[in-house]
Amino acid sequence: MVVAAAAGDCTLPPDLLDGLLKHGQGATVRRPGTGGAAAPDGSALSERERAVLRLVADGRETEEIARELCYSSRTVTTVVHDVTRRFQLRNRAHAVAFALRTGLL
Repeated sequence: MVVAAAAGDCTLPPDLLDGLLKHGQGATVRRPGTGGAAAPDGSALSERERAVLRLVADGRETEEIARELCYSSRTVTTVVHDVTRRFQLRNRAHAVAFALRTGLL
């Protein structure tokens, strides 16, 4: 796992992710660039962002998400990019984990 992480692979086995999420329950997550203000509740994500992240969390690919939500693939990619940039996250998996940990999803 350490070698994979060093190579940039941020995927975690489901049991390890579950343990990390349980460990983080009740913790206050700080949003970078807000002077230490805690991440806001569910209103911090639009309904579109929540819908896309829910499907990402289900393991769906961009094309599948686009078909299900009647969006273009470009829209789905942009939504994920906007969320990762706004919260300074590394990738799709990080965005889902962050959203779950902070109660945004």
